[in-house]
Amino acid sequence: MISVKKYTEKLNNIWDDFILKSNNGTIFHTQRFLNYHQNKQFTNHSLLFFDKTTLIAVLPAVVIKYNNKNILFSHPGASFGGVVYSQNLNFITFNDIISYLEKYCIKNKLDMVRLINTPDIYSKTNDDSFNYLLQWNGFVQKEIYISHYLKNNYKNETLNLLNKRKQRYIKNIEQKNKFSYQLNQRFDLFYPILLESKKSFQTTPTHSLEELFLLKKNFPEEIHLLLFYHNKFVVGGSVIFLTSKNTALIFYNAINTKYKHDHLSTYQLYQCMRFAKKNNKEIVDFGVSHTPETKNPLDPKFSLIQFKEHFSTKGVLRIVYEKVLNE
Repeated sequence: MISVKKYTEKLNNIWDDFILKSNNGTIFHTQRFLNYHQNKQFTNHSLLFFDKTTLIAVLPAVVIKYNNKNILFSHPGASFGGVVYSQNLNFITFNDIISYLEKYCIKNKLDMVRLINTPDIYSKTNDDSFNYLLQWNGFVQKEIYISHYLKNNYKNETLNLLNKRKQRYIKNIEQKNKFSYQLNQRFDLFYPILLESKKSFQTTPTHSLEELFLLKKNFPEEIHLLLFYHNKFVVGGSVIFLTSKNTALIFYNAINTKYKHDHLSTYQLYQCMRFAKKNNKEIVDFGVSHTPETKNPLDPKFSLIQFKEHFSTKGVLRIVYEKVLNE
């Protein structure tokens, strides 16, 4: 018999401890991460699912009011969310979790559920049962994002994962000592470059400068900034999240556009790959590749995808599911 309980601060330790042991949890799912949004207009409505007394799943979520509807929304403060569940759950239990989620929402007058599921690459054990059962239970795919990831090859040099042309660029940069880099916390030096980069695509960064400093303070071992220099001046940077025991996500990679033709972006991603490898992360997520500056922001950005494929990356989906419950 499954029961559903709304999250309270008293359950904070139980929640975050479960994320670490779960099949598909990342730092994005921890309350430690989600709490940095405390000043934003979110009503936390995260849920815990128990099988008798055993916690088997959680859902980081908020309630958003839109068009006079109350929507239970995978927490918008995270890149992805959805239901985080224990390892080795069986098919019936997955189905029961979905069923009791719906019953809870109907009972609490929540009109719709919107889930931004965690991509498969973040699972310790891949199991498509939950995705299948969501659709079988009437959840529809409302949005699909394409991200790209690579598997670090521990036996070979990281450079060998790049195509031949990119390898030549890296060797040339290193031979001429064109750029140097440091691991540090000077987000204030990186942020103007990030702002200018996002401006060129008519977007803004996901995080404010203050939020980046706060996240670094809360996750000193998981969030890192690599700053890149030319003649002692900062010309680019990469922010990499060590998202779980086996995975890393390159969240930001931005350069001063003056150095576009010097292949600085390639060099930065290469160093991110090396950094992830040093930290024993087998999976490196390069992030989504879409066109926010066009009418349809979900259009794939083919040039960016092609660029990422030069690093031996492959595509992985981020799927947004939705179901209307109270009409």
